[in-house]
Amino acid sequence: MTKEPRCIHRHTIKYHPGCFAKGLIKLTQTKEEYSDEKDFIKKTGGEWYEYPGNSMCFLDIESDGLKADFSTMLTWAIKAKDGPVISDIITKEELFNGLIDRRIVKSCVEELKKYRIVCSYFGKGFDLPFLRSKAFHYGLDFPDYGEIYHFDLYYWVKSKFNLARKSLDSITDYLGIKGKTPLDKDVWRRGKYGDPEAIQQILVHNIQDCRILEALYNRIFKQVKGIKSSL
Repeated sequence: MTKEPRCIHRHTIKYHPGCFAKGLIKLTQTKEEYSDEKDFIKKTGGEWYEYPGNSMCFLDIESDGLKADFSTMLTWAIKAKDGPVISDIITKEELFNGLIDRRIVKSCVEELKKYRIVCSYFGKGFDLPFLRSKAFHYGLDFPDYGEIYHFDLYYWVKSKFNLARKSLDSITDYLGIKGKTPLDKDVWRRGKYGDPEAIQQILVHNIQDCRILEALYNRIFKQVKGIKSSL
């Protein structure tokens, strides 16, 4: 079966039309074609984060508060770049039997470890410190410094765009990226106590944030230099 042609940076014509116009096309692109990142950069002129061995994902978590020691993770979602979304939710039973969010914190960390690069939106200020704090509290094995690199698109937007507000909602709406799902405060209140319908609404919101985050990345990543920064 013939695979969809991709450019030397592993993107389809939708995302890198310029490469296709210049004839910088490869029918297949596998990790075995390059010995390492340096070899990839030398042969393609691409960036280190485009190396096929550097798998990328988009992370978003939802909780009933902002501080890990006083709040509970309700849902999480991780979307593989150009791939599916994996997610998990807390159950009402866990909220009241003493286990609380230990299980979903563990499942989130284990899924995160499958990737070399994680993208978030203000993850440096919330998602990752929250997740790290929870993992340490529960004695879980959180990735060490340098194991996973982190792109925080909030700071990309802050430095490259002049908007009244820097929220994910604001930048995606301004750039015409659809999919944001605002939630009523009542949903968060009910979700805090494990209401199944509310939790599902929060999860849908969570998953959609990952999807629009990927769409935002695809729109703006060429505006910045992807510096290696550990999560």
